[in-house]
Amino acid sequence: MSASVADCVVHIELGSLTTTEPNLRFLRFWPLQLTGWGVYIGVNVLCSLPWWRRVDYDAFRGAFLLSIFLSSFPMYWLCHGLWKRRARLYHIAAVCLLASFPLGMLCAASAFQAALYFSRSRPPFHWVDIITATPSGWFALIAWVSFYFGIKHYLELLQKHRLLVETEMMAKEAQLRALRYQLQPHFLFNTLNAISTLVLQNQSFAATEMIGKLAHLLRSTLDAPDVHTIPLSDELAVTEEYLAIEEVRFRDRLSVRWDIDPSLIDTLVPRLILQPLVENAVRHGIARRPQGGFILVRTRRQGDCISLLIENEPPEESTSVLLDGIPHSGGVGLENVRMRLEQTYGPKGAMHTSTNASGNYEVLLTFPLTGSPPRN
Repeated sequence: MSASVADCVVHIELGSLTTTEPNLRFLRFWPLQLTGWGVYIGVNVLCSLPWWRRVDYDAFRGAFLLSIFLSSFPMYWLCHGLWKRRARLYHIAAVCLLASFPLGMLCAASAFQAALYFSRSRPPFHWVDIITATPSGWFALIAWVSFYFGIKHYLELLQKHRLLVETEMMAKEAQLRALRYQLQPHFLFNTLNAISTLVLQNQSFAATEMIGKLAHLLRSTLDAPDVHTIPLSDELAVTEEYLAIEEVRFRDRLSVRWDIDPSLIDTLVPRLILQPLVENAVRHGIARRPQGGFILVRTRRQGDCISLLIENEPPEESTSVLLDGIPHSGGVGLENVRMRLEQTYGPKGAMHTSTNASGNYEVLLTFPLTGSPPRN
């Protein structure tokens, strides 16, 4: 994935995460606390409507709901402390069961006290009534605790998933960056080797001219932003600069043809995706033909994909074999391109090599169309 595609993928997958994950603000304490208890109280009020004229019952139910709501706060501090200490599950269960029981009993006691206060007959106070009503408050608090830790574990899983995706994106980014950096010394070595050949052949003027063009190309590539994807127009400009270097070496033996769809020039493509292909065409095609030959660079739109084609005439004594679309020869360059397409686009990116009806070699790249950001 070119910077842009790596960035595209990192921002879509990774940056990704921020656009695909749900908004988690509602999972904060206060929204959940008020919403959960509001629903619980609402259900109790609806179920109590048949007795709404009984003041003692209303007092009992109201005091119970208020006290159970207030009891959730000490339980919150207890659960929060257990979570921060990363206590084991059995430890959490034991502590919360023990702590919630007296709170449930307190809720039952406050409810009965309120009922007695508003009752006309003022019946006597019995502890057995409180003990009988305690499980209601106890179970309500246990349900609250279970919900609290369920939300905590859910948020923790989301965080781990986010970190995992970010780690995978960083690993993919590093691999793409390594693949791209692999091309620069490879290309530089081959060009310097060509310059040394010109020097040995006493072609000092051609060697000097090639050195100047090489310096210009290196300046334009090394000074460029460290991105994985660039507009097709910029990639074509870099490829043209490289071919200009080779034209110094081959003169009239090298003919370059361009067949570019103008509507695709702003499409984002992996950086340095064409240079290793035309370099391969020069080294294994043009350089081995005494009379030289041509290299064709063509771009086409195929539905929601873009295709880049490099065609060149083969060496007269060629013994290269193309096996199922994978070049048998070609070295670092072609393998690098194949791996970058695979890393960037997955199954949607492909590289195929073949021999056409004219006997010329073709390398065809196909990958999804990605728009270029507006230029300043």
